[in-house]
Amino acid sequence: MNETNAIIKPALKEIFLAGWERCRVILFSAPCGCGKTTAAQALLAGHTVCTLGAEDALSSLQKPPKGCDAVLVDDLQYFSGQECRQALCDLIRARHDLHFVLLTRGYIPGWLMPFQFTGTLLVIDAPMLLFDRETARQMLEARGHSVSAGEMADIQRDIKGYPIGMDILCRKLGQDTPYGETVLSAVKWELFFYYDEAVYRQFEMPLRRLLVSLAPFEGVHLELVKIVSGDSNVGELLGKLQRDTSMLLFDRLETWHFWPIFREFLMWKLHQVMDETEQRALYSRAALYYELHGETSQALDYYTRAGEKHKVSELLEKNAERHPGLGHYHEMVRYYFALPKEGILRSPTLMCGMSMMTSLCLDYEASEEWYQALKSYAAGLVKNDPEYKSVRSKLAYLDIALPQRGSKGLVEIIKNIFRVMSDKQIALPAFSVTSMLPSIMNGGKDFCEWSKKDDLLYATMRKPLETVLGPDGVGLADCGICESKFEKGLDVSKRLLTLMSRLGEIQVKGTPDIEFAVVGLLARVQVSQGKARAALESIANLRAKSLATKQKRFLPNIDAMLCRLHLWLGDTAAAEKWLHKKAPRDNVRLWAMWRYQYFTRVMVQLTTGEYDDALLVLARLRPYCKHCGRVMDAIYIRLLTALCHFRMGDGAWKTEFCEVLDTCRGYSFIWPVAQYGAAILPLLNDCSWACDMEYLHRLTAAVRAQAVLYPRFLKPLPAPSEPLSAAETQVLRLLCENLSNQEIGEILDIKLATVKTHVSHILQKLGVSRRSEAKDAAEKLHLI
Repeated sequence: MNETNAIIKPALKEIFLAGWERCRVILFSAPCGCGKTTAAQALLAGHTVCTLGAEDALSSLQKPPKGCDAVLVDDLQYFSGQECRQALCDLIRARHDLHFVLLTRGYIPGWLMPFQFTGTLLVIDAPMLLFDRETARQMLEARGHSVSAGEMADIQRDIKGYPIGMDILCRKLGQDTPYGETVLSAVKWELFFYYDEAVYRQFEMPLRRLLVSLAPFEGVHLELVKIVSGDSNVGELLGKLQRDTSMLLFDRLETWHFWPIFREFLMWKLHQVMDETEQRALYSRAALYYELHGETSQALDYYTRAGEKHKVSELLEKNAERHPGLGHYHEMVRYYFALPKEGILRSPTLMCGMSMMTSLCLDYEASEEWYQALKSYAAGLVKNDPEYKSVRSKLAYLDIALPQRGSKGLVEIIKNIFRVMSDKQIALPAFSVTSMLPSIMNGGKDFCEWSKKDDLLYATMRKPLETVLGPDGVGLADCGICESKFEKGLDVSKRLLTLMSRLGEIQVKGTPDIEFAVVGLLARVQVSQGKARAALESIANLRAKSLATKQKRFLPNIDAMLCRLHLWLGDTAAAEKWLHKKAPRDNVRLWAMWRYQYFTRVMVQLTTGEYDDALLVLARLRPYCKHCGRVMDAIYIRLLTALCHFRMGDGAWKTEFCEVLDTCRGYSFIWPVAQYGAAILPLLNDCSWACDMEYLHRLTAAVRAQAVLYPRFLKPLPAPSEPLSAAETQVLRLLCENLSNQEIGEILDIKLATVKTHVSHILQKLGVSRRSEAKDAAEKLHLI
């Protein structure tokens, strides 16, 4: 690129000029191909510049430059000698009349950091050098290329404003060659040859070997590098790599990732310099690293690439020994389904795992088939067979844990298991009573039926439960009966104090699952008392502890609970942030253990007006509730469905809501409805339900109490003062993609004046004055 015709991003020019006023040293730190030299020379136009290279640096620095006001030093990464570095530092300190512009492919070296600390040095890094959409378009036009708005969007998505990529693209685009995969491939091909010569071959052979060895990994940790390379002293090579190039981006201490396009190049290079045997050995070493660190999904991926099928089966079998709360079933679905059936039928552990996993995938027929296969396997064993006790234990585990079995008949099952465990005939595997949810009553099982006779069951079942469940039974009965009373709208203050007094015991002798259920119940009680902010603090503290103790499996549901608390506090912005960044979005394959997050997602969508999407999620959950006897989840599905229909003006809400009231009355439940307070009150007033007036009065009083505490709970976001027309909505979508009025007109085939009129109307209806504000308003109102 010729610097006299260089295209400079306005934001870069602004930063450079501001830095020129404040600092005497400006360091361009960016990977090869970011246009450092071109940009620097263009920005220095009008100045008298003395240019130094690494080769002649020492001799030139020892003779202070004359007749110039700026010194441009290129290839700073090659300033390897102490004498040369010292000379540059001395010159910077001595010549206050000069500005110094330094260019490096690496990061700011330590010997220059004192200048940064004192405010003498400004760093301009890669993101500042990358072209934005408008600058990229200007470059294309300057080189004689006119592209459509759609093509420009694709170019920015693929090239990401990478200067050398844009330069190559300008040469590859022809008059009759539209932008597409063919052109993009040609750009990458040329770019890879450039990297090969300008970057890769500049390194010595050990460092080249290390680079291609790390190519398959998105994230690179120092310990992974040691295992993959087989060199315990590889840190020295990494240090040289970071000094000579910033293609390896820093994430956190001892963790990095490659510049994405450079990683693509390295994968391309890997296939040239390593044969299949070497590649498999590389993947095998990586898989071992991930296995040793408990990152089973990654280990499976690399063992699969290494072609080590026996290791894949071995890992899947180990995972199947764990209950769903600990096992990575969701991440491993494809690996389990890829196992040959005959191999699974030889392993009781895999049969047990497949029965559980297919159930979690809501395929109950397949789950029962695998259960029967395991039962048939057990029938062929005799009592003195080494596998007999283990297989019978797995069947007992599935009898309790399979979601589709529900809680019907569970009392007798637990009593029978308690008896045989007492006789040491079986040893029940560990499993999650809560399925990582903040509830006992609506956790791994639905215990609504038990709630009808909670006092009796507490007295008779507490000991058997603690024996059968082991650590998972510590505190379970106390938490369960307290939650049961709470759902009925009773005062649980004394029971909660007793339960909280056992929290230390639960933390030491029990499991994090029960602790989450206890703290979750505490938070819900605090909400009912108008202490939602205290509840937020309780759950935030639990989240911090989960991170500190590496119990990350609870984080998705903890974050969902925090989202609900933000809704109670009226903080819809925080709730929407969760919706867009953390909520599960797959409407096709639902995962049973994520249902708490699905319900939370629907609650947020009730505030954003996304009723159709919310109804789709709820409809997909109905079969799960039917097959698994989930009474509480069915209440939530019908209640949230009723809210959606009510706000959409669909009279079907009344049938759904009356069925909710019928069900809740049958169990004497108050809180499942009352918690929705102000959101549910209009339905309660208009539903004409009169099956039990005493119950209705009690429920209405509880709903009104919550409405007083949280009057904005699930309140819909304000709509535009006037609805946008179809044409205005189209223009708004394109405006939010940062397209100019001219580009919008080209796409919609309308005149520029018409576009301006639409934009004016849009700003007026959204109550904003700028295009950037229109985008923010449209996102908040979910108009795009």
